[in-house]
Amino acid sequence: MPKGEQPTAEQVNEVKTRFLKNLEEQPPAVPFHPSDLARIKDSDVWITQLLEAYKLDVEKAIIRLRENCEWRQSFGTNDITATNINQEYLNDGEIYVHNQDKDGMPLLIVNFSKHSKSKNHDDLIRVIVYWVERVQHQYNYEKKITLFMDMTGAGLSNLDLDFIKRIVGLFETKYPNAPNYIVVHELPFLLNAAFKIVKGFMPAEALEILRVTTKKDINEYVDQENSLKSWGGNDDYTYKFAA
Repeated sequence: MPKGEQPTAEQVNEVKTRFLKNLEEQPPAVPFHPSDLARIKDSDVWITQLLEAYKLDVEKAIIRLRENCEWRQSFGTNDITATNINQEYLNDGEIYVHNQDKDGMPLLIVNFSKHSKSKNHDDLIRVIVYWVERVQHQYNYEKKITLFMDMTGAGLSNLDLDFIKRIVGLFETKYPNAPNYIVVHELPFLLNAAFKIVKGFMPAEALEILRVTTKKDINEYVDQENSLKSWGGNDDYTYKFAA
């Protein structure tokens, strides 16, 4: 996927300087995590990606950077590990990272055939955050992620609009710089009407990168070797969690 317009060094520096000044003048009630502050002070990657995501809007990037630091502190994002999230959800194969898209970006797969509305949304979101953070650390925050909503074999009982809203909202506000594409694969005909509702609450930026695929055209975004057999590809992988 082509990159958005790149910010200048001056724009990055303005966000960084003003954010740190604001932090000094109006410190948060609970200090931000040292890892997040180090990322802002010692690297330009996070700010550059935010500016790119917000189309070089310096004001919006400053506001969202502070909001993100507040959320990461309250959510405990930096302290999430494979041992302190819901073990059933980590191991059941609904949410995991495997293979990559044609741009070389890791696939964060949400297998909706394994979803149930009775599952706890907060716990599921923590599993998603675990995988996003793991991938970002692995690639030093320099790779995007393709969110792959796998609808193969899913039915009305698996469709959970509130959960999809939570996922979209997470990427829209907490990881706006992360998605390469949002792929919805093999959407059953029965779910078309519901999916129109989903598109209605997606922000314009998400709609720009949304792709609805079938076995016929999945190769435009994920090649044959990186596509699971259930998607029409060659990979016979079965998920098993590995730390």
